[in-house]
Amino acid sequence: MNASSENSATRSRLVIGARALFEILDKDVRIVDLRPDSEIQDGFIPGAARLEYGQLVRRIGYAEGMLPTKEDLTALLSGLGIGAETRVIACDQDSGIRATRLLWTLYACNHRNAALLDGGVAAWRGAKLPLEETPARIRPMPYQCAMDDTAIADFRYVTDSIGHDDRRILDVRSPKEYDGIDVRAQRGGHVPGAVHYEWSNVLDADKRLRNPDAIRSELLSAGIDPTLEIIPYCQSNRRSAHMFHVLKWLGYPRVRAYAGSWSEWGNSGSAPIDTNPRNPTT
Repeated sequence: MNASSENSATRSRLVIGARALFEILDKDVRIVDLRPDSEIQDGFIPGAARLEYGQLVRRIGYAEGMLPTKEDLTALLSGLGIGAETRVIACDQDSGIRATRLLWTLYACNHRNAALLDGGVAAWRGAKLPLEETPARIRPMPYQCAMDDTAIADFRYVTDSIGHDDRRILDVRSPKEYDGIDVRAQRGGHVPGAVHYEWSNVLDADKRLRNPDAIRSELLSAGIDPTLEIIPYCQSNRRSAHMFHVLKWLGYPRVRAYAGSWSEWGNSGSAPIDTNPRNPTT
């Protein structure tokens, strides 16, 4: 298989369209819907389990988006009807901002057979595919979470990565958060040396993923080189989990999401912080 074919295969494994999902509904697939109550309109994709986003995160000190314990993750995934061989399709309303947190969690649990429904339930509805009034009743499956620490960066790892030749820290928050204008912790700014590329830049007007070659070109221009280890962060590892999945979809081999993100870094008295703006005036 040549490099182009490998990239295409990777994209097909990690992102799926609405009609392609419809064609495999009768297979060993578990659809997990992460929409909040406010976004539930006219039903659910057939066979979808419902998951509250809050079940995917654990607060430790100031850090808002840490992983639950291995035991809690095992129970959670088992309760969703996910087995070791189950193909998981995560969805939310449209952008994938909630769904990709589940996908990052699965990756951290060493479960690789998972994909994002591109455009979410909105894309499914737009394709005029069938919906059901209620989520599916789920039979728990035996599951054992085997943690993969290579998907996770902690505070020390990020600290050690500052100035590291083989690593690139990626801030996917808004420009104002990066510049320290929009402050959501005790201190504002960004991790020293972090490059900026806002997570939503990967989406089109319909909140579906843009052309992968266009995204890849922008990332390369920003210094996000696939030969480096990329460490995305945001405020609570929701936006950076989205970027984690996008980078994997694009074929970046080494990516670690910083789970503590700015809720940890910006509230730490020992963390170095840079407040220089992205585009300083001269």
